[in-house]
Amino acid sequence: MRNRPSIVATIAIILWGCSALHPLVKADDQPTTAAAPTGQTLNDDSLKTMLDGLGFEPKKLSQGYLVVYKDDAWTYNVQLVISKDQSRIGMNANLGAIEDADNIPASKWLTLLQANGDIDPSTLYVDKDKSKLYMHRTLDNRAITPAYVRQQLTSFCNNIKDTSDDWSFVK
Repeated sequence: MRNRPSIVATIAIILWGCSALHPLVKADDQPTTAAAPTGQTLNDDSLKTMLDGLGFEPKKLSQGYLVVYKDDAWTYNVQLVISKDQSRIGMNANLGAIEDADNIPASKWLTLLQANGDIDPSTLYVDKDKSKLYMHRTLDNRAITPAYVRQQLTSFCNNIKDTSDDWSFVK
C-alpha cells in the first residue's frame, strides 16, 4: 500500500506534464505563416516615385526632397530624407530664424520643451550654427505605404500648426 500513493502521484505528474506540453506540441505541428509586411523600404528613387504618386511635386535637394503640403490656409515646406543606412526616413521643417536667442525669455524655451511631449514623435529643436528652429520626425523605413506617408506627413504638419503659438518669436 505504500507504493500506491507514489504510483498514483507519479501518474498524476506524468499526465499533468503531458497536458501542459500538449499545446506546445500541437502548435509545433502547425505550419507557421508570418504575416508578410505590406509596403516597401524606400530609397531616394522610390521615395520620389511615392511622393509623385501622392500628388506632390518633389524638388530634389542635396539631401532628400522638398514637398509643399497645403492644408486650409497653411502651406508647409517639408524635407523628406532617407538616412545614409536607409533604415530611417526623416521629415524636417524650417520654422524660422531665431534672432538674438539669448534675449528670448526662458519661459518661451520652456514652452517649446513642454510642447515636445505633446507632439511626439515630432520634436522641436534649434540648430545653433544656423540660428534656426526646426521640427523633425523620424520614421522607420520598413513596410512603407503611400497611405502611411500621407498620414505621417499630415500628422507632422498638424504638429507644426498646433505649436505655432509656441514658436511665434521666430522670423
